[in-house]
Amino acid sequence: MTMDIATLKTCGILILLLPLAGTLIVGALGRPVLRGRSHWPVILGVAGAVLCSFIVFGQALGTSKQAVVDVYDWIATGDAGGWFRINFLIDPLTCIMLVTVTSVSLLVIIYSRDYMRDHGHPERGYERFFAYLGLFVFSMCALVLAGNFLLLYLGWEAVGLCSYLLIGFYYGRPSAAAAAKKAFLVNRIGDFGFGLGILLIYLTFNTLDYQAVFKMVEHGRTASGAALTEGRSAAIALLLFCGAVGKSAQLPLHVWLPDAMEGPSPVSALIHAATMVTAGVYMVARCGVIFTQSATVMAVVAAVGALTALYAALIALTQHDMKRVLAYSTISQLGYMFLGLGVYAAGSAIFHLFTHAFFKALLFLGAGSVMHAMGGVIDMRQFGGLRRILPWTYRTFVIGSLALAGFPLLSGFWSKDEIIHHAMAQSPLLGGMGLLTAVLTAFYTFRMVYRAFHGAERVPQGVHAHESGKWMLVPLCILAVGALGAGYANVTPHAGGFLGFLEPGGALGGFLAPALKPFAAHAEHVGGGGHVLMVLSGLLAIAGIAGAWWFHVKRRDWPARVAEAAPTAYNLSYNKFYMDEIYDVGVVRPLKSGGKLAFGIDDYFIDGLIWLVTIVPRLLGFALRGLQGGSLQGYAATMGAGLLIILLLVLLL
Repeated sequence: MTMDIATLKTCGILILLLPLAGTLIVGALGRPVLRGRSHWPVILGVAGAVLCSFIVFGQALGTSKQAVVDVYDWIATGDAGGWFRINFLIDPLTCIMLVTVTSVSLLVIIYSRDYMRDHGHPERGYERFFAYLGLFVFSMCALVLAGNFLLLYLGWEAVGLCSYLLIGFYYGRPSAAAAAKKAFLVNRIGDFGFGLGILLIYLTFNTLDYQAVFKMVEHGRTASGAALTEGRSAAIALLLFCGAVGKSAQLPLHVWLPDAMEGPSPVSALIHAATMVTAGVYMVARCGVIFTQSATVMAVVAAVGALTALYAALIALTQHDMKRVLAYSTISQLGYMFLGLGVYAAGSAIFHLFTHAFFKALLFLGAGSVMHAMGGVIDMRQFGGLRRILPWTYRTFVIGSLALAGFPLLSGFWSKDEIIHHAMAQSPLLGGMGLLTAVLTAFYTFRMVYRAFHGAERVPQGVHAHESGKWMLVPLCILAVGALGAGYANVTPHAGGFLGFLEPGGALGGFLAPALKPFAAHAEHVGGGGHVLMVLSGLLAIAGIAGAWWFHVKRRDWPARVAEAAPTAYNLSYNKFYMDEIYDVGVVRPLKSGGKLAFGIDDYFIDGLIWLVTIVPRLLGFALRGLQGGSLQGYAATMGAGLLIILLLVLLL
């Protein structure tokens, strides 16, 4: 079976243009005409993109080939007949990302229709919010569809811009404005390295086209025909990885993502589930040919992922804000994905990206439902016992929490376990860090569940709590189905009864295999029989859930006693290992001081030099200014005196 290029081209263009058209319609007609109906153009546009994504997915089924779809020539490169083209690269990796991004985004946008209303009336900026959402989906789809590094970079930066606009949606709040600025600036650090990596690719290969670059890397040659050194390929990979570290919030550029919770809850779900933060994972998987050239680079990717996963899980143990707990959980789960990439298990990493999109979007939207019912309060110290007040939110939230915790047979169990399985085969240390993170994840996830939904019923004073409406509950229920069943996309029954379920080479892994060949070519074979590890992982998840129940339901005084017994460890976790303070002392303040110094030099020294240069003509002008008094008699006397002087000079000389 071969892919129909005409169909792919049409669908690819529509996937981009439909959300963009929704944005433009809302931007032009939202305030004067549509107002409270401004969600419809964006919902319909993204729904059309979902339909086209499934058509593209259907085209890719049953074929192992990649399709490059040229749309048009864009920028002449100066070479004979050379152009930067707008083109799409369609393969299984593209298809999985498109279906995931557009589907989850559509559910988030539908949910936003009710969330962004106050007592049935649209909030201020309602039209602007939906216009930003449509632009965000367009940017992310452009990033995924890109067939060259230039288009990838444009989508990459557009996603960053949209995240800045969405995080700072409530720009009247100083905390929201500061969070948006922080996200933008921290991402600029990673994106600077990313841009340098793309420039180095062009200098090395004289092209930015994916297929041309990857082909030369495979053959170990540059554009001039010289040998491609390992140092050059490693430098390119590490520079590209800088962008992934920033965009996907890995150590040490993770600090922007928890503060991004200042945006509306649908923004948190959109940014932290299937879209922006997974861009780095997608980019590394797409550029596997480059990354797998160096074992050192892959070790760096794996180490950063494992450290980030464990570090963020330790912080999530003590946070009280539900959305911040989920934010650190996202950082941790992204660390799992990079761990999978670093141990050459790219298929498992993308599988986890796929399952994570459903249960993390579900959890963020569930937290938004709680926040909506609590009058904007999301601090778990101010409410509790909500399972009777918000029954549907509670049920769906528990399903998402079980999936995140890796409870056996739910989606998170299958994908997380694959990564740990490969990590353990590569390095017992990395595998052990993955297992420790798994038990911590189960504990902090159900700590949140028990504190928010169990115990005595408590709500903030003056709040009349109620369950959310259908526009919010229907997306929650659909995502709950995904959290339950998405993991079975990569589970293929084998001989051996129940334990035979978890074997490498499931349906999704087989579908992705052609797009991820570079990783498979370097990976050590991990055969079946990882059932002991599977059982251990499942038991650890159950132990974490049971531990959370013991601490936060059975013995509710124990957390305070543990904090008093180990104040240093508790304060390190609660204060996020003081990373913000370290950055403030080591980076922010020195840069501010440097800026003030530069301003002082400019204001006093440079301006002083200019003042000295201009003092002579200014003094001369001041001296001669007295001659310009405006008196005609004075002018006549001056002219007469000048004429007399000229005559004397002529007569005497």
